[in-house]
Amino acid sequence: MLDIKPRILYHVAKAAWEGTLFERREEICNMVTEEFKDKTTRRHVANQIRIAMGLHPHNNDSVLNDYDEEALMGMGSEPIVVANPDACKACPKDNRSCEKACPLGAITRDELDKISINQEKCLGEGHCIHACSFGALAEKSQFIPLIKLLKQRNSAVYASIAPAFVGQFGPNVTPGKLRSALLSLGFTDVVETALYADLITMKEAFEFDEHVKTDQDFMFTSCCCPVWIKLIENKFPNLKEHISPSVSPMVASARVIKQFEPDAKVVFIGPCVAKKSEALLPDLKGAIDYVLTFQELATIFEATEINPGSQEDNEKAMASWGGRVYAYTGGVSAAVATTLEKLVPHKSQKLISLKVDGIPDCQKLLEEFNNGQRNANFIEGMACKGGCVGGPGRLIPPEEGQKQVKKYGENAIATTPVENSQVYAILARLGHENDAPSLAGKSPMAELLARKLV
Repeated sequence: MLDIKPRILYHVAKAAWEGTLFERREEICNMVTEEFKDKTTRRHVANQIRIAMGLHPHNNDSVLNDYDEEALMGMGSEPIVVANPDACKACPKDNRSCEKACPLGAITRDELDKISINQEKCLGEGHCIHACSFGALAEKSQFIPLIKLLKQRNSAVYASIAPAFVGQFGPNVTPGKLRSALLSLGFTDVVETALYADLITMKEAFEFDEHVKTDQDFMFTSCCCPVWIKLIENKFPNLKEHISPSVSPMVASARVIKQFEPDAKVVFIGPCVAKKSEALLPDLKGAIDYVLTFQELATIFEATEINPGSQEDNEKAMASWGGRVYAYTGGVSAAVATTLEKLVPHKSQKLISLKVDGIPDCQKLLEEFNNGQRNANFIEGMACKGGCVGGPGRLIPPEEGQKQVKKYGENAIATTPVENSQVYAILARLGHENDAPSLAGKSPMAELLARKLV
């Protein structure tokens, strides 16, 4: 085992918070290289520091090139999941776990036995990262410019925290304590992404009513999983017309917040590595400013000596049960089905859902639908087993995550977005005073929550 990533993330985050990263980058590299000198090389350590700083690995023993400092101030760039081949020297040739972990065969080896990622095949879900015990695979981080933004306090910075957050930071860290910890970091406010999942749930219910008229019609969700959408786009393009034209709750949260405060910054925090790539997509870019995984946020808390468990319990409940259960497989289908019953109780074509998770099973299901084998009209796909709670950036096992989310969902202020006063407060601020607008078609609200799949 040679997992030096957590140690490097800690030192990089701490130095960034103290404002000494550029001065100390080589010192950190020397320190970690010395600590692991019998197991790794300086170039491996330097590249791991680069990845933690949001930069691509390079063929150099130093951390930065002359042109890197400017790049560090941006959001980041593709690819997000990158290879650091110097770590491969420690890997046994007859047991290459990274290749086994990639269901699409995107990880290969060159003539020198070093790994390479075929970015055309890679879906960016990130589970290969944890399959490698030697740090040869990693996702680029975005917390360096974020830390600078939080410390400068020149603009409002909102944390949009994914529905899977419950229980991730310890059994004693309530939603209110986590909110206080984020406020202590410098965030202006914290919102549940699940509230904006409520808006998307209503939109998808209206979309289902508009598009599913006969027993031959069907609709693909889940908009919240960029890997599922990318799989359909890449391998089953003829099925794209059946994808719900909705942005993810992550993007919806940023678009709505920026309707109210155009100069605000929005940071998504969740268990998903692929969200970093989603935020960079051409038709979505500019909504989300930075993406952190739960693991990265935990490292920042450690580096800044902020203990979420000792914070004030300052909860600001917002979302319905329907929005909160987006975090696990089947939650989106259940939310849309219950919401459809409220909005269109007498619809003749009832919602018949089919849920699938894990890339191999997602691909198998899509092949069946492509061949006309259909027994549902609302198909939910999640790339991670268990749904978002199984994302590679999580802190607790998926089973425990689902248990915590279910409990949190049961304590919600409303069952569906139709009964959620917070949803109507948003709609009223956007000019819809009397009732919920139709979120399908070309209405202004529908356009705000829509994306244009190429």
